[in-house]
Amino acid sequence: MKVYFIENKTDASYVVDKLKSQADLVLLEKNTKDIYKYTELFTDKSDKVLAIAPGRIEWKLPNQALDEISSIKAICTKSSWAHYIDLKYCKSKGIIVTNTPGANSQSVAEYAIWQMLSLARKLPLQIHEGFTNKWNEEHQQMEIQGKTMGVIGLGQIGSRLARMGDGLGMKVIYWSRSGKAVPYSKLSLEEVVSRSDFVFNCLETSSETKGMLNKNVLSRLKPAACFVSVLGGAGFGVEDDEFLINMVKAGKLSGFSIESEHEHGYTVPDVLGHNIFIPGAYAWFTKEAKERTNKTWLEAIIGAVNGHTIHQVN
Repeated sequence: MKVYFIENKTDASYVVDKLKSQADLVLLEKNTKDIYKYTELFTDKSDKVLAIAPGRIEWKLPNQALDEISSIKAICTKSSWAHYIDLKYCKSKGIIVTNTPGANSQSVAEYAIWQMLSLARKLPLQIHEGFTNKWNEEHQQMEIQGKTMGVIGLGQIGSRLARMGDGLGMKVIYWSRSGKAVPYSKLSLEEVVSRSDFVFNCLETSSETKGMLNKNVLSRLKPAACFVSVLGGAGFGVEDDEFLINMVKAGKLSGFSIESEHEHGYTVPDVLGHNIFIPGAYAWFTKEAKERTNKTWLEAIIGAVNGHTIHQVN
């Protein structure tokens, strides 16, 4: 069984070293993000596993490519998010799809807490004004102890956030598509949005969730509340980012934070001078998360080579 490895080997040397002794490894490191430029995939008719770091193909794996690449037994994506792959289509073709669940959950949850604290302490204003002191109502900050944390989506990241919020002395409420055995109150989506002091959107962007937090829902936010988008970057989220930005500018929302990575062609509006925090897309980028991701990815690839289903998502 061949493993076609679409990743920079220096970013996954641990995986490469382990795979060399367990599979027929083909390294694809061309300076391209177009899956069709990896011609070896399309000419080789033998059984194969695709091990893909999705950023190397710009998170695009069209069904047409899957039709033209013969004998794909599995696709092992180096990410927890696998919805850039048509999972239903793969299932219909008998292609197993695996991911790396939970590998960067701690890293992302900690980043979201940092975003919350940055809004609570008006960091965007402090940076914009060169850390000068202005003791007025606009610059007055807030404590998080005793505040209500609303978590939308209680998956691996949302669950970690909830535990952190509880540990910080916050009251935790949540909405999720399924009930959880947790000591927090499950409310309707609208109730979580309207009752929370800090709202955390932890829903992955997919065809099922995109636009779920629309203007009608977001208009329920309290003026003193802050909204943190945990997954997805500006212009590519479950929430209406521009509406949230305009709410902050109009004084209808205390703060908004989202990572800077965004959809191609989307331009982030001017946010300087407002409590809007758009840090770099580093939530997943820690040494520990990288090590966990590579380990989980390796497990899935070896499992696929040996005919086992480890970390399967379809």
